[in-house]
Amino acid sequence: MATVTDATELESAFAALTRDGFAVLPDVLSPEEVKRVRARLVVVARSERAAGIDRNPKWEDGPNNQRVFGLLNKGVEFADLVEHPVALALMAHLLDPMFLLSSITANITGPDGHPMDLHYDQDYVPVPWPPFPLVANIIWMLDDFTEENGATRFIPGSHREDHTGWTPDVMNRRGEETVAVGGRAGSLVCLDGRVLHQTGANRTADQLRHGVIAYYCQPWIRQQENASLSLLPELWPTLSPRVRQLVGLQMYHGLGCVSGPTQRGFRYR
Repeated sequence: MATVTDATELESAFAALTRDGFAVLPDVLSPEEVKRVRARLVVVARSERAAGIDRNPKWEDGPNNQRVFGLLNKGVEFADLVEHPVALALMAHLLDPMFLLSSITANITGPDGHPMDLHYDQDYVPVPWPPFPLVANIIWMLDDFTEENGATRFIPGSHREDHTGWTPDVMNRRGEETVAVGGRAGSLVCLDGRVLHQTGANRTADQLRHGVIAYYCQPWIRQQENASLSLLPELWPTLSPRVRQLVGLQMYHGLGCVSGPTQRGFRYR
C-alpha cells in the first residue's frame, strides 16, 4: 500500500503517544485504498447480517452497531492493513520489535448508538503495570470520523496515571473528561493500551461509520484471537512471512515451540 506519511509525521505521532496516549495520522491510505477496504468490509458485514451470524453486542454499542470478527479470514484487504508500514512503525515504537497481532476486527457504528463504557485495552493484566504499554491499537478510519457519527473518545494523558482501583464505575464517572478524536477517511488513530477511551455515540440520522481495529500485543502476551485455530487452513500458504510472524508462527525466546525448538511443517516454509 502507498503512504504519504513521512518521518516527521511519525515523530510527531510518537510525541503525541507519549504525551496523550493516542495520535492521529491523516491520510495514510489513499482514496482508492479506502474504497477498496471499505467495499470489502461492507460486503462481509451485509452477508453476515443476512445470514444472522453478525455478533452485535447491542447492550454495549446500541441497536444498530455491528462488529465483524476474524477479518484475516475475510479478505486480503485486511491482511494488507495488518502489515501496513505505518502501522508497523507505530507498533515497533510502542511495543517489542517482535510484537504480535492480537486480533483484527471491525466496528460499524449506526444511528441511535450510545457510547461504550470507558475502558483501557489491557484490563486483563493485574496492576501495577510496568511503565510501558503491553498492548496497542490502530483504528483505521474508512469513513470520516466525526463527533456526530461516533468518533473514538479519549482522556488525554490517562495512560500515565496510576490505574490501581480503576473499577468500571470509577472510569465511567470520568466521561466529561473525554474528547472526540476524528479524522478524514484514510486516516488512522493509534492508541496506547493504557489510555482510557470509548467508542462515541452515533447521533446521526442515517450514517454508518466504518472502522477497522488492528489490535497488537507484546510477543509474550496471549493473543485475543487464537490464530492457530481460527485461521482457515487454505489461508496459511497465502500469508506473507510478516503476517505469519504477526499471528504467532515464529518463536520468541523459546515461546511458541512446536515439539521442541525446531519449527516444522508447511506453515513455516
